[in-house]
Parts: sequence; C-alpha cells; structure tokens
Amino acid sequence: MSNPKFSALQALNVAQEYINKRNNNYNQWTIDNDTNKSVQYYENFFALTGGAWVVEVDFKDFEEFLVISDEEKVFSFSILGIDRNKLPKIYTQLTIDRLLQISRIYNDEYHLEGVINSISGESIAFYEKFEGVEGYSWIIDIKVPPSPFGGGDMISLVLSDEKACVEYMFDPSGYPVTPHLEDEDD
Repeated sequence: MSNPKFSALQALNVAQEYINKRNNNYNQWTIDNDTNKSVQYYENFFALTGGAWVVEVDFKDFEEFLVISDEEKVFSFSILGIDRNKLPKIYTQLTIDRLLQISRIYNDEYHLEGVINSISGESIAFYEKFEGVEGYSWIIDIKVPPSPFGGGDMISLVLSDEKACVEYMFDPSGYPVTPHLEDEDD
C-alpha cells in the first residue's frame, strides 16, 4: 500500500477552500468536523491516476462528495447521490483527462463557443444514474457567452461513461438539446 502524499487535514483544507468560494454564491455547504466521518483516502480511485481523498459534504437531500486528487492535490470532481459504501466498487471507462478531451472536441465540433474550466472540479460531476443515460454518467459544465435571448451563461454536457460520448446537453435556459443528432436530420 502506498502512502498518501496529502494528509486528511490537507485534503479537508482543499475542500473547505472550495466550499468557502462556492458558499459566496449558493446555499451554504459544510463539512463534518469529525475527520473519521467526513474524509477517507482511497489508494486507487476511478477516473484519476493514483489515490484520492473523498470528502463528504453535509447535504440534506442526498449524498455529495468532493474528490481531491492525491496526485495533483486539487479538487478534481464531485460525486452526487451515491452511497459512500458503493464508492470502492465503482469502475469507470473514462478518466478526467478523457472526459475533458471529449468535451473540448464536442465544444469545437458544434461551435458552442464555450470555455471548460479544467482546473476546477466544480465543472465536473459524476452520477451513478442520470436520466436518458445507461450506466454511469458525467456532467461537464461549460461557460458560454450570454445569449441575447436570455438564459444563463452555462451549458451542461451529459456524457455516457459506457459509450464515451455526449448523449445530450442542457442549453443556457436548461432545455435538453442534441446538436449532434440535429446534424443527422439535415
């Protein structure tokens, strides 16, 4: 067994730094002060090279975890709605690097004019199940220029881990769209 490069306290600090920034704009999140409950190290963790610290966020509606890469010492992605006991049994096809590559290609191919924040795990979320996707799924948030027609400045790509492709996306107004299928109709 290899020794972690980070300590539990350092992983909690990375998670808390992210939460402090996030709490400025959204509902307040917290982390349980008991490190035995709130943070756990995994020697090998899906979608990452090397180990990861998983920090549980106190969230009322469902379980949410922040994954801190032990290799890179950064917040890599979040996990939503999965029981902690299932985490060691998850094996994905895609790595974070491959997810970002697929997202960039899709962004360019369909002229979405978006910017993917590959440094912050805030842009990447993992789900055990997501509507319209068989198997595991990933959501990649991409910042886009504001539309003159309203809506936000963010789109979300919904990727299938099994198929290694974008299944659909949510446009800035939150509507599901499929630019890759619309091209086939022409």
